[in-house]
Amino acid sequence: MSSARRLAPLFFLQVIPLILYPPSLMASGAAVLAVVAIAYLALGYMVLRRRSWALTLSIFSQGLNVIIRLMMFFSQAVTLVGDDPVVNLPWIVTGLASIALSVWFLLRLDRQDVRQLMTS
Repeated sequence: MSSARRLAPLFFLQVIPLILYPPSLMASGAAVLAVVAIAYLALGYMVLRRRSWALTLSIFSQGLNVIIRLMMFFSQAVTLVGDDPVVNLPWIVTGLASIALSVWFLLRLDRQDVRQLMTS
């Protein structure tokens, strides 16, 4: 199996941490998430076609996703309803999963075998 074919799922699955939000938020923003999913599937296709700018954009967007999720995490994890703090468990679970997946994709996309695919 060629390295491009072996790495294809990596390029197309990188959209998951970018659109991973709690179900209530996903339902209200389904159209936006669909546009983002289509854009990142196209980006994955461009990486598969060995466009180095697409790989750079993929790495950048995964890193930016980690930063944005960390900035939003603490302000959304616990909210005040009156004087009582309420834990937003769906936000915590999807936020941590998204951060973990983005870090994994970020580190995996920056490895030497992916870079060699761009030059071969």
